[in-house]
Amino acid sequence: MFETCIILFANVAADNGQEEMEMELMMDDGGGQKEPKYVVHGAYCFCPQGSRPARIVVPASHGDYIHDQPQLNVNDCVPMVNIRPFGLCKSTRNPAVQAVINALPPMPKQEEAGWFASLFIKKEAPPPEKVPEPECVAMCVPNITFPWQSGKEDVLIEEAPALLDTCWNKCVYGETIKIVHNGQRE
Repeated sequence: MFETCIILFANVAADNGQEEMEMELMMDDGGGQKEPKYVVHGAYCFCPQGSRPARIVVPASHGDYIHDQPQLNVNDCVPMVNIRPFGLCKSTRNPAVQAVINALPPMPKQEEAGWFASLFIKKEAPPPEKVPEPECVAMCVPNITFPWQSGKEDVLIEEAPALLDTCWNKCVYGETIKIVHNGQRE
């Protein structure tokens, strides 16, 4: 799923005429070591339960800029303010997804075949573990309760550690949110 996000994001970047830069940055899935970079307004992060990457934004600058873009700190983690929605959420821990699942009508019972059809149809119920649960989605509203982790402690932005593209956070609905692009125009 993470690789799919990377490809989608690279395609969006290609539409903006930045294909080479974005593809190079996005294809590093953590296997190779990369130099951590500072995160600025407009960066992208990704949740495996979401349907698309989300932007990290800052409504008002902290006063520090990189290439005329406001720099972020680890406290820029307020859902719907700093971390925008990830599209649709499929986490079954999300109450909105649970509500959709609970609203589903019950599965119809399989009708009995007549005695003649029963001669030709092998009646075999699938084992319970093979019956897939319904996959439902609901609008994503990130539920983040603590600051970004692993910020640059020795560089303070408005008295908080600077946000790096190696930082991570966690949604209450169970997934680790990672920064997939630092937002810098290079």
